[in-house]
Amino acid sequence: MEKNLYIDASHPNETRIVLKSNHSIEEYEFEDKNNLNFKNNIYLATISRVEPSLQAAFVNFGRERHGFLAFNDIQSDYYQLPSEDKEKIRIAEEKIREELKDKTIDSAQEVSQPENKEEKNGEGENQIDKENKKKEYRDKVKSSYGIKRYRIQEVIKPGQVILIQVIKEERGQKGAALTTFISLAGKYMVLMPNTPKGGGISRKIFNSTDRQKIRNILNDIEIPKSMGVIVRTAGANKTKNEIEKDFQNTLKTWEEIKDKALDSNAPSLVYEEGDIIKRTLRDTYDNDTKNVYIEGNDAYQKAKKFMKELMPKNVKNIKKYRGKIPLFHDANIEKELNNIYEPTVKLKSGGYLVINPTEALVSIDINSGQSTKQINIEKTALNTNLEAAEEVAHQIKLRDLSGLIVIDFIDMMNFYNRRIVEKKMRESIRKDRARIQIGKISNFGLLEMTRQRLREGSIKWETQLSLSSFSQKILKKIQHLAFTDKVKTINSYVPEKVKIYIEKNLLDELKYFQKKYSFEIKILSEDKFIIPEYKIDLLNKSKKLINTIENINQIIQTKKIKADLEKERKGKSKDIIKSKEKIKKTKSKKKIRTLWVRRKKKS
Repeated sequence: MEKNLYIDASHPNETRIVLKSNHSIEEYEFEDKNNLNFKNNIYLATISRVEPSLQAAFVNFGRERHGFLAFNDIQSDYYQLPSEDKEKIRIAEEKIREELKDKTIDSAQEVSQPENKEEKNGEGENQIDKENKKKEYRDKVKSSYGIKRYRIQEVIKPGQVILIQVIKEERGQKGAALTTFISLAGKYMVLMPNTPKGGGISRKIFNSTDRQKIRNILNDIEIPKSMGVIVRTAGANKTKNEIEKDFQNTLKTWEEIKDKALDSNAPSLVYEEGDIIKRTLRDTYDNDTKNVYIEGNDAYQKAKKFMKELMPKNVKNIKKYRGKIPLFHDANIEKELNNIYEPTVKLKSGGYLVINPTEALVSIDINSGQSTKQINIEKTALNTNLEAAEEVAHQIKLRDLSGLIVIDFIDMMNFYNRRIVEKKMRESIRKDRARIQIGKISNFGLLEMTRQRLREGSIKWETQLSLSSFSQKILKKIQHLAFTDKVKTINSYVPEKVKIYIEKNLLDELKYFQKKYSFEIKILSEDKFIIPEYKIDLLNKSKKLINTIENINQIIQTKKIKADLEKERKGKSKDIIKSKEKIKKTKSKKKIRTLWVRRKKKS
């Protein structure tokens, strides 16, 4: 299928990239220059704190918030142990990797190719069980080689300098997740410079002949014993020369990283993964991509220069856009791209999806809508679900939805129809670069799946009350606060449309409350406010302010936190004063006692 890559770098603070086929948008990337992505960057860092209770360390790598480094992600070379013990660990770990590698090769030879596609699609279902078994087996092998189980506080010390890579960016209150096992991505393979005997072939390369061909190429390439490689999906049909050249380029990058790390002082940035244009040309551009259209002179020059280094033959496919109207408008992308800001997605059959991202998970509801062309309910449900499965896979990839995703399919009574929809879902997500695990459709019509977070999503959703519910909330809040001590007048500041709604629909309730309990309540509009912002002033008889209740961008929460901290500080200071007074009293008592003893002796 022929595709084109469109890069819009004409805006001062953002770069947008779209991979588009004849039918629809395949992929969408977005980068805000004020909030640059630092995932996969490599830093020289220092251990700021070791936390035995978490068996992890907090690392200062140059950002305001320190990163989180789990003990399992620390390479044994960083352990502060005698060199003899380190050598024993290294030899034992190498034997473990060899044994695990032999076991996986034997199991791959024993298991024949699935007879039909349904069996093949079912391989991903028990992925969690496989990982657990692998972990159990690894622990068993470790114990057989007699490796002592160290704890982090025994081998890692604060102030220690280490080389780390960011594997997960900061999110909410969580700091970035880090690892010392470095991985450098090339066009066709990933180099793991400090993971000996690791790697192999991407799981997404299913064809046995392709896998055997790649295995032979890897055997012919001289890979240092201290390193490992993984051949990416893009390297499935590549020659030995192409893969070897990519390996040498990545190896050269690693040598530059080592040299820079030796000359740097921690904490400092050692290697930057590259901006969005370079990453896209490396990861997204393939044989199916015909042309790359770029709007913006700097981006065009950068892409051309990088393509000369990566694939010199394809430099002619980089084309600068010189049209008078924006590139995305000219290519009919802007209209389709705007749909990702809507929670509802329409299907061609007349059905529709409703996508609701929440704090813990993403729920996707499928409705038949105006789809009425089929002969019965079951057939309508099946056809709508099949169409929805494709669209769900497309939207998940486009919006970069991640974490736990629950899809509510239209109920189907036939067991085999459920299996057809599951199979369609697995086929549709196969093109996605993220790691995905899919369950089965339950009796309630729910399918659960998890998707790896590749980057921070470009769209953020918030769940808010409707106009009517928010108006009722304000009214109930006023009624609740009215019975605070000495309150006689209440001034409520709300958005304009909330005031109009209350006056139109809830005025009778408001008047009844005022008349019965003798309160003066004023609903005032504030132009600067939007839902869910409000402010309530409580006044006494002489119109003096008693208290102000507000929820302007969650100020109330920050005030509570500050108040708690202040209380804690005051509490601590009181304790200190009390303890000082106790010390003074005990000292004075001791002095009096010694004087009394002396006088007694004299007498």
